[in-house]
Amino acid sequence: MMMRRWSVSARVGPTASARSGRGRGGGQEPSMATMTDIAREAGVSLSTVSYALSGKRPISASTRTRIDQAIAKLRYHPTASARALALKRTSLLGLAVPQRPDVDDHVIMEFVGSILSAAHEADYDVVLVTAEDRERALRIVEEGKVDALIVMDIVEDDERLPDLARLHSPVVLIGNPQDTNGLACVDFDFLAGAMLAVRELHGRGASRIAMLKPPSAAAGGPVPTYARRARLGYTMACAELGLDSEVVELPPDSAAVADFVRDQILSGARFDGLFVHHEPALAMLGRAMSQLGVACPEEVQVAAIAPADVARNGPWEVSSVDLPIPSIGRSTVAMALERLRDREVPAHTRLLSPTFVPRATTLP
Repeated sequence: MMMRRWSVSARVGPTASARSGRGRGGGQEPSMATMTDIAREAGVSLSTVSYALSGKRPISASTRTRIDQAIAKLRYHPTASARALALKRTSLLGLAVPQRPDVDDHVIMEFVGSILSAAHEADYDVVLVTAEDRERALRIVEEGKVDALIVMDIVEDDERLPDLARLHSPVVLIGNPQDTNGLACVDFDFLAGAMLAVRELHGRGASRIAMLKPPSAAAGGPVPTYARRARLGYTMACAELGLDSEVVELPPDSAAVADFVRDQILSGARFDGLFVHHEPALAMLGRAMSQLGVACPEEVQVAAIAPADVARNGPWEVSSVDLPIPSIGRSTVAMALERLRDREVPAHTRLLSPTFVPRATTLP
């Protein structure tokens, strides 16, 4: 997955061609306005313009109006460095994005897009760094290049957390580890979502419900917090309902998914309900069941945890506990800014509640 580094592009002065009064085509190119130009146009001192832009001292309404009119006329835009000095902040949020081979690029980029949108609404921009490059992620905070850091795709026993907890700037995790190291967290409630999906399948008549998930990480490999919590929710719901639990690990491979349908559903109908926490396999499962003549939902009902667009697209519309990625992005940015405004706010965890959306793969 190729990631871009997003940041503010600050123009700190007129270009060489502007200083010489010549553009590329030989014509006159206007220089970028400065605060001195604003002061001259408004008929006020340079310090008054500085106070108006920084808000450090009150100025009269009439003076404010003249300065605003001068800014509009001269099309003045303060540079990023000037804004940072005036406001004592960079207006940048750092975002550590995973690039491991096992992450779902589609879902990751949905998260990135939601955070970019929420930051933009709050007049912030975002700097992307590779989550696995721990030193770079720490450095952009320690050097004051960003005001706060958001870290995606937290795993259990995440080795980065102690270092992140020592930073003086706010850090917000997207994930819900068992040990947060005192850091703020935002996530979807995967445990409650898995329990809800199993209860909905059972309430619609399914009594032999398997969980489909990707293959587990190799021994000692990273276990995403959402994977642990979804599996725990599934087993807890089965225990609550008196059902046998069986977790089936499937690679995201069409042949493997077809073999599962053939061996575990057609040959003896071992399962009549499937809880799927495996987005890449959803479309493959739908195609395999259709090709092998398995009637869904009459013979086998399916419910998933997945983003709404993943659940609705493909060969079928899957009943699901929709993963609210835009809401997670907004909540994460809101928590980062909340902690910027008030450093005394205690770090806490914010979990978004699940909602089940029945579609074509479950009975009424």
